[in-house]
Amino acid sequence: MWILGGELQSLYEPWISDEVPLMASTLDLVREVAIAGESPQAAARALELEESWDPAIGTPNDEAPAGLVNAFSVFQGLALERADQAGRYDYYSANWVGNAAENRWRDLDDPGPLDGQADDSSPMAQTFTLFRRIVSEVAAHKGPETDPVRIREQILGAR
Repeated sequence: MWILGGELQSLYEPWISDEVPLMASTLDLVREVAIAGESPQAAARALELEESWDPAIGTPNDEAPAGLVNAFSVFQGLALERADQAGRYDYYSANWVGNAAENRWRDLDDPGPLDGQADDSSPMAQTFTLFRRIVSEVAAHKGPETDPVRIREQILGAR
C-alpha cells in the first residue's frame, strides 16, 4: 500500500499541494510499520493522522477530478488500519485505491463505455496495468526485505 499510495500522490499532484505533508506523514508511518511492525506508539500516531484527514476529505475541490476524495480516503484508511491493530479496516484503503485510480481519469460529463472496457493506451488502462503489476510483484516478493522503498526500487526501478 505504501507503493500504491505514492503512485496516487503522483496521479493527483496538481490538486494536493496543501495535503502533501499529511500524505508524507501517512506514508512514513506505513513504511515504519512495514519495517518495524505495529506498536502502541505507531497506533497512537496513526489515530492522530486518521483524524487529520477529515478536513481535507470534507473540503470540496471543484477543480479536481472526482477521485480526489477517494485518494484522500486511501490515506485516511491507511492511517486507520495502523491505528486499529485488530485489523477490522484492512480492506478499505485497497478498495479506495481502485476508485481513486479510475476516477482520476474519468470525465464525469462523458463517462465512456458502460462495459467497463478502456483502450489499452488510455491513461486509465495504463494506471491499472501499473497498479496490477505492483500488486502482483509485491505479492510474489520473497526474502527478508520489508522496506517498501527498496521493494519499490526492485519493482519499478529508481524514479
